Amino acid sequence: MSNGRFVLVSLMALALLALTAQLFIDFTTENIASACIVFVSSMAILLYLLWTPAIKTHPLSTFAIFGFCMTTQLGALLGQTALLTSLANNLRQPMETFATLAGFQAVAMLAHTGYRWLLNPPGREGQSPPRQLLDKLGLYRVPGTGALWLMGYVGMLAFLIGSAREGTFGKVLQGMTFLTWAPFLIPMYLLQLGERYCNARRQYPHLVFFAGLVVLLGLAANARSIIFSGFVSIALFALLMVLRNADPVSPKRVLRLGLLGLVLAALAIPVSDLATAMVVARKVRGSVSAVQMVTETFHYLGQPEALEGERQRVRDEALNKYDEFYLANPLLARLVETKFHDNSLYFVSLFSSSDSVRLAETTGDMLWSILPDPVLKALSVDVDKRDLKFSMGDYLSHLGQGGPLGGYRTGSMLAQGVALLGVGFAALYFLCCLLVFAVIDLLSYRPRGGPVLLSAMGMLMVWELFLNGITADSLHAWLGLVIRTLPQALFFFLLLAGVARFSGWLFSGSPSRGFRDRAPQPQR
Repeated sequence: MSNGRFVLVSLMALALLALTAQLFIDFTTENIASACIVFVSSMAILLYLLWTPAIKTHPLSTFAIFGFCMTTQLGALLGQTALLTSLANNLRQPMETFATLAGFQAVAMLAHTGYRWLLNPPGREGQSPPRQLLDKLGLYRVPGTGALWLMGYVGMLAFLIGSAREGTFGKVLQGMTFLTWAPFLIPMYLLQLGERYCNARRQYPHLVFFAGLVVLLGLAANARSIIFSGFVSIALFALLMVLRNADPVSPKRVLRLGLLGLVLAALAIPVSDLATAMVVARKVRGSVSAVQMVTETFHYLGQPEALEGERQRVRDEALNKYDEFYLANPLLARLVETKFHDNSLYFVSLFSSSDSVRLAETTGDMLWSILPDPVLKALSVDVDKRDLKFSMGDYLSHLGQGGPLGGYRTGSMLAQGVALLGVGFAALYFLCCLLVFAVIDLLSYRPRGGPVLLSAMGMLMVWELFLNGITADSLHAWLGLVIRTLPQALFFFLLLAGVARFSGWLFSGSPSRGFRDRAPQPQR
């Protein structure tokens, strides 16, 4: 059995154990039916990965579907079971929510099956024009360590300057923060290329220092996302590598994975406490210095009663007009988005016909707002982005039960689509999935005579695609991923890669030296 198949079979076994455990945790019709729906839906995607070569031929699009299942269904089942909590606990309409999520996952899988049948795996022979262009621009070249370090420090600087800024300049800087974790692709390339890529002993001390610096800056800015998204991205890429690994599984590797699981489980408690401490310390954000912000965070980290008080406050708000409490563990809660879909689907169920009309008008304005202001003016589109300073979660809550606008609550594009088109949204979703799959798979490539590989850009975007590849907070956010977020990220990546090549040429006379931009390509 290969490593990839071992992981998939293990997930199937865990899902079955979790389903069985739910029978004892909460033997109500609502909970058992919800658990059965999640189990069937999870088995469908796991068997799809097990029985087809999709994860090897189209890794990013396949991983996006797997991510949808993990962040909305299987993750909820495993997480709530691990916490000995009912799967249906703190959900407004669990059966309807899980059935809707399972249905749209089935549509995405059907679209992906047709997409793989229509389009061959990405390769050099007979490349499409977009892929030829990206190849010439250097997207599929392995960046050297110098280029990755340059991207990392530029991303960190962009975070420092742009995290609290608004306007166009602030958005541009925020769009570069994903580069912060570029240096952590070095271990990934070492796993693929070995010592011919770089000297590992020289790189690892710098990586430890850099990781500590990022954590410190995240604490100083009280920004959990910059800390956790980076580590999660690394973990997800490692998971993707394992799922695609065809080497036979060995007892030694299983033992190592088991030990790693125990270490991660042990770290979950202090990391969760740190996340809660950052929330408690947030009340002084903006009014104290960076050093004081870090001090406040560690102060609350050592105050168990303050942490428990914050957790109790969140629990007390459960099932109020609007709440986001589902998983009791804050670390797991950041990885599971079931509650957001449940909230939105519930609010949509309260809509009147006039609410649907208002939603359609606002959706149209938000779709236009994806474009930059100069483009809107050139097209004579009368949309003022200042009137749209709220999220789709805000708006669905506002229409459904009179919630306030401006809170930037997380919504659900699936609920939004159902409210607009009913079951007909499934057909539109099918077509949109085809487009999204084609776009995100441009970030992978196939060298001559080798397997499909991920570009560095694809590795850096793996968390975004895992979380929002086939779903998002809203329809305009999903469309924005395709026509704005990915192209913008691609531009910054290629720009800095070009700067690295130019610097190598300027200081060493050859772009292949200095920044090692011509690192050897991965081979089997």
